[in-house]
Amino acid sequence: MTVEETSTAKTALRRRVRATRREHLADRDVEGEAAALADHVTALVHDHTQGRVCRVAAYESRPTEPPTHLLVDRLAAAGYEVVVPITLADLDLDWHVAGSTDPLGLNAIHDAGIIVAPALAADREGRRLGQGGGSYDRALARRSAHALIVVLLHDGELLPVGNVPVDAHDVPVDVAITPSGGAVRLRSG
Repeated sequence: MTVEETSTAKTALRRRVRATRREHLADRDVEGEAAALADHVTALVHDHTQGRVCRVAAYESRPTEPPTHLLVDRLAAAGYEVVVPITLADLDLDWHVAGSTDPLGLNAIHDAGIIVAPALAADREGRRLGQGGGSYDRALARRSAHALIVVLLHDGELLPVGNVPVDAHDVPVDVAITPSGGAVRLRSG
C-alpha cells in the first residue's frame, strides 16, 4: 500500500469503529466492562512483573473508550506507580502520577515496564489503530525496549491479521485485552 492508500484505509477504519462505538454506547455496561478490564490488566501486570512494583503507564478513558478508571485505581492500590498522560498543544504527551498534577516530562514513559495504550482496533499481529493524532506513536517511541505494550479494546475490536493498515512509524503492540476475551498475546517476539 502507498502512504496515501494507507492513510485512506486508516481513515475509513477509524470512521467505522467510531460509528460502532457511538451506536453501542447506550447499551454498554460500563461498570461491568471496567471491572473486567481491571481484573484482566491487574492479573497481567502481576504476572508480567512477578509481583515486583514498577511504573505502569495507563490513560484516562473517554466515554466511548474501554473504561480505565477502576484499572488505574486498582494498580495504584496494589502499589504500582501509575502514570497517565497530559496531551500537550502539539499533541505530544507529558506524564504525571495518577492523582497528581505535577508533570514528569515527556520521557517518563521510558521508565514504565508496562504501557496500557488506547486503540480503536488492533489485529492479531499487533498492529494498532490509534485516534490519528500521532500522540501515542511519539510517546511509544520513547519507551524502554523491554516495555510490554497493551491495548484495551471493546469486544469485537480485535481484528484478524492484516485488517489494520500501518505506516512505518506505527509501533506494534504485544497484548490486546477485551472485557469478554481477556488478554491475548498478539505477536511473537
